[in-house]
Amino acid sequence: MGTLRDLQYALQEKIEELRQRDALIDELELELDQKDELIQKLQNELDKYRSVIKPATQQVVKQTELHEHQRTKRQAISAEPTAINIQDLSHVRLPFYPKSPQSKDLIKEAILDNDFMKNLELSQIQEIVDCMYPVEYGKDSCIIKEGDVGSLVYVMEDGRVEVTKESVKLCTMGPGKVFGELAILYNCTRTATIKTLTNVKLWAIDRQCFQTIMMRTGLIKHTEYMEFLKSVPTFHELPEEILSKLADVLEETHYEDGEYIIRQGATGDTFFIISKGMVNVTREDKSNGDPVYLRSMGKGDWFGEKALQGIIASNQINFNFEYVFLDPVQL
Repeated sequence: MGTLRDLQYALQEKIEELRQRDALIDELELELDQKDELIQKLQNELDKYRSVIKPATQQVVKQTELHEHQRTKRQAISAEPTAINIQDLSHVRLPFYPKSPQSKDLIKEAILDNDFMKNLELSQIQEIVDCMYPVEYGKDSCIIKEGDVGSLVYVMEDGRVEVTKESVKLCTMGPGKVFGELAILYNCTRTATIKTLTNVKLWAIDRQCFQTIMMRTGLIKHTEYMEFLKSVPTFHELPEEILSKLADVLEETHYEDGEYIIRQGATGDTFFIISKGMVNVTREDKSNGDPVYLRSMGKGDWFGEKALQGIIASNQINFNFEYVFLDPVQL
């Protein structure tokens, strides 16, 4: 049996061990709080990103009782309300500024490299490229001033600029970079100051022109999708409102020759309608595992219809819905 001194020593060791564990718990709790703050910050950034890039399918055009509701898919990157319809937009003539092939490629690559604009459709990017006009600034010029109201987005072709926020240098940028994009994505003031370090050559597009491109391409796509869905015999009897919802969630997908779209045995939650091309349907032979040809399908045919079971009837359009362009492939 230990002496009193031994017991006191053992007690002190236990107390020290508990103190170290408490300190470790405090450190872990602090680290957890920091990670929670980081997660919240990233979630806020993600929500902000989604509000910019995610197609604006929630916008509904107000009409009288004699008109049916129509919803637009990818109406605009900015979710600002508008009452412009496709008839009005079809008569809008966008400006065109000639450019060298090198300048066109540089602008396109800059947009595709930008986190806020890279998910635009290629047709939209092409129109943006065509509408951008040249702007030049001399050395030590201020292109963007923090706090000012902005309406232009720029792509740099030549030169270098310095980016500062609250007089603190953030970075320098060179050719092939987009800046000022928040001015056309949001109705907001400039979040930083950009000054030239050399003579620079830029390409610019204003907010109104950009939003016209977004709305027009979105409305045209929605109209095309509606007409295509109406041409599919299975959908003839569906109400206009349901077709509009289907058009809202329709995604255009391209597949190369020989590429698999659906593999036997895989979990499926996507319904496909063929817009162009042909596909082969095969089933695996259980005896030897070889694919056995069943039939071919072409424009207007569909597959993966089990993804639709119970969805249209319940008026809940929340599945993956693909509008596919195909070369001959094997399913």
